[in-house]
Amino acid sequence: MFVDFCASATLPVLDIGAAYGVATIPALATGATVIANDAEMGHLRILKDNAPPQDRRRLILMGGKFPRHVHLAEESLAAVHASNVLHFLTGPQLANAAASIAHWLCVGGKLFIQASTPWQKPFESFVPEFEKRLAEQAEWPGWIEDAHQRFDHPKISQIPNAIHLLDPETLSKTFTTEGLEIERCWLYSRRDLAKGMKLDGRESLGLVAIKRASL
Repeated sequence: MFVDFCASATLPVLDIGAAYGVATIPALATGATVIANDAEMGHLRILKDNAPPQDRRRLILMGGKFPRHVHLAEESLAAVHASNVLHFLTGPQLANAAASIAHWLCVGGKLFIQASTPWQKPFESFVPEFEKRLAEQAEWPGWIEDAHQRFDHPKISQIPNAIHLLDPETLSKTFTTEGLEIERCWLYSRRDLAKGMKLDGRESLGLVAIKRASL
């Protein structure tokens, strides 16, 4: 969806957490100008080396942690893509990220998100607590500060100790608060997700939103 949208972009697009360019390189292939952001400049240098030579002039590398170190002009982007990034942010950081993205997007610009949910095998024991928090309308029901102490799944050492597991209601509200319109928000199971992470088919969360008017 993000890559398809890039084909009609007349402004640059931003790929947050671009890493080695899984989304950036296909987006460049559409003719778009892509700002690739990652906390690790080493990842971005590899991305640049991997990008086809004819596309590198439209590749802008932006190192730094999102959202703290990413600064762009108002309505300067046609699209924002964030895959496997937002669940590393605290609640206040996520709110700041939403405000920043809404500020950067042009009218008609779109946001594309993929994030992790509580419905994964390592967090199975957390699900009842999460659903209780959700029912009580907690602001950030999926925030966990001590994952390594709370869970004993074999994969838990590969997961940050502090993680923000997201759900459609919480994520949608975060962006509608900033004036974006949710086009689609859904739960699904990624085909590339390790078998040991799968629980019930709701392991991942996708969201597509649009900026309809100046905020």
